[in-house]
Amino acid sequence: MRKYLATIIINAVVVLSLMSIAVGSDVLPNRGLYEVSHERVKLRGGFWGQRLKIHHETTIGHALDCLERNGHITNFDKASGVFDGPLRGHHAFDSDLHKAMEGAMYCLQYRDDPKLRLRVEGILDRILAAQQEDGFLISYFIVNGLDKKWDDLRLEHQMYNAGHFFEMAVEHHRLSGEKKAIDAAKRFADHIDSIFGPGKRYDVGGHEEIELALIKLYRATGERQYLELSRFLLDERGHLHGTERRPFESGPLVVPERVKGQTDAEYRRAKWHASLRWRNGRMQDHKPLVEQIEAVGHAVRAGYIYSAMADIARFMDAPEYERAVDNLWQDVIRSKMYVNGSIGTAQYGDEGFGDPYLLPNRTYCESCASIAHVLWQHRMNLLKGHAKYADVMELALYNGVLSGISLSGDGFFYQNPLESKGSNRSSWIGLACCPTNLTRIIPQVGGLAYAQGKNRLYVNLFASGDALVKMDDGVKVKLAQKTNYPWDGYVQLTVTLQQPSEFELCLRIPGWVLGRPVPSDLYRFADSKVVAVGLKVNGQTIKAAPQEDGYVHLKRMWKATDVVELDMPIPIRRVYAHEKVLADQGKVALMRGPIIYCFEEVDNPNVNVPSIALPREAEFRAEHRDQLLGGVTVLQGKGLDDRQRPVTLTAVPYYSWANREKGAMTVWINEAPVASAALPATSSPNPAQRADQSTSLKQAGKSPVSLTVAPHDLEGIFPFLQPNSPSNCLEITP
Repeated sequence: MRKYLATIIINAVVVLSLMSIAVGSDVLPNRGLYEVSHERVKLRGGFWGQRLKIHHETTIGHALDCLERNGHITNFDKASGVFDGPLRGHHAFDSDLHKAMEGAMYCLQYRDDPKLRLRVEGILDRILAAQQEDGFLISYFIVNGLDKKWDDLRLEHQMYNAGHFFEMAVEHHRLSGEKKAIDAAKRFADHIDSIFGPGKRYDVGGHEEIELALIKLYRATGERQYLELSRFLLDERGHLHGTERRPFESGPLVVPERVKGQTDAEYRRAKWHASLRWRNGRMQDHKPLVEQIEAVGHAVRAGYIYSAMADIARFMDAPEYERAVDNLWQDVIRSKMYVNGSIGTAQYGDEGFGDPYLLPNRTYCESCASIAHVLWQHRMNLLKGHAKYADVMELALYNGVLSGISLSGDGFFYQNPLESKGSNRSSWIGLACCPTNLTRIIPQVGGLAYAQGKNRLYVNLFASGDALVKMDDGVKVKLAQKTNYPWDGYVQLTVTLQQPSEFELCLRIPGWVLGRPVPSDLYRFADSKVVAVGLKVNGQTIKAAPQEDGYVHLKRMWKATDVVELDMPIPIRRVYAHEKVLADQGKVALMRGPIIYCFEEVDNPNVNVPSIALPREAEFRAEHRDQLLGGVTVLQGKGLDDRQRPVTLTAVPYYSWANREKGAMTVWINEAPVASAALPATSSPNPAQRADQSTSLKQAGKSPVSLTVAPHDLEGIFPFLQPNSPSNCLEITP
């Protein structure tokens, strides 16, 4: 009787919990997997629970405060005619507010906050008040002249603004069920659709983003015209834009002649604009996307357009896009990705990809690029159903993305080098793309953790919390995770459901367990031994052998309170780079689980951090310290200083660097004791090698340029920016 009553109580609780599942109106893809969206995943406790708490209590409010102080909101007031003050910022200013608002809406979906909700609704109403009768909604152009609103797509970010507005509007509808924002998004999208498309204007924006946003809008509304518009913009890229679709042939850069009376600053700006209009690959517009096999150009834009290509392959009959995005993925993973999952060396002064294997450690690695990379890898996992894409997503998320935001939630990096003389995070950045993008990516993590396929539930990220899903047979399932990952590899999953249901629970076995840091030979472990994984279902041991897709498939008739235990030992691994990565020759990095480690001066005083060495026989041990850096596992072992004297070395997670005293930092250290003067270069190959590596790009119409690690080149686009100004974000001192 007691057992019977307990079962009734359990089932009653489950029914009440599962009644809260928001099935939503999202259109499902034609093929591949589909998301378990973030509002059905509640991350509590553990690593991500702590990050989300800080994000909600600090980051969201801080971001909105900074945006309000800098005029992002009053720009809409001016556009709606209720503010007499000046218009602030540049033509992409609106997008920063849209991203922060999207982040706030994500947060509100997992934690109710009446004060924040009231603030968000108030800001949203001020945004919507500026919308024009034809649906257009970008404050910069409403104030400065609507007659030029579509004049210079390559430089003025109209499509980019619109895309971020669409994404924010979709999340508002998901949060509130109200239609005011999504209806406004539809009016704006309809306006764009009335101008661009077959038989209309053939053109594309310089900064991709709208393509993936239109697919989101299609999924939320079911209106196929938005999917078709996204496909049109993808198809048009790489053609000669105009009144019809025609082939495009690239040519050399045409440098404008200096006009009489033109100041030095004006002439620099004219040359910069000419370089931006030169279709050399910076904006992935140098050839049709389906013909591109090498990742070139601005890494953020690339990540966004590759994401849209993967989505189009899922939602339309577009095998040519799947082939193209496969080729691009291979190019990035094999030769253009950093060990921490970051992308974008800015070798060519474009915040973008450089030559294959040219991966200097004093580098760019924009925070937005890591975020775009995570979004792309997530979509590749959904398209292909293979764990290797989730491996890269996890690597970039824990290391490339999190390094961009302070542990306190109110300090930011624009760039994320793997070696630095020391840096301070900025409380805000005048060019606010990175802090606002970080504001919206952290609360999306729950939506990256799971996926569904035909009668399958996939676990891609290990994070404490609950997921509520509906299986193919209509049975609603609650999957609860308990884990201290990434510090501990033990994961307990409890399956709770209303009635028995047969399906496959697919558990990702990470690449680092299987003896590989990334799914290519770009990086390798010194010891590629596969870690012995423990797996139990209801206490019964099961062989933890992943199938070809990288997942262990547990197919059974699941019953209420079935328990799965996955136990993955986490060894400390030495990582080596491919021999063609000259910056890392003779060097080694440390990795434990998905976490890349670095050596900071604050933990290794009285030594020259870039010159420390790690003997091959030296062993490291892991020690968890709850009171350090929000609770981290550190690595300690014996090494050598620049005079080859024994020293104790301490490594901390790379994402946590620059949260204490300013000081030198490096991810890669020498593996053999060598004199400082003889260390391999960490910035670039020698001139002869550089010339050889640049040849292919010169033939494609590109010329390598030097890059100062500061957005001085943006001065011509955004005149309000001052070169090397801390407010622009770049306090980095590599």
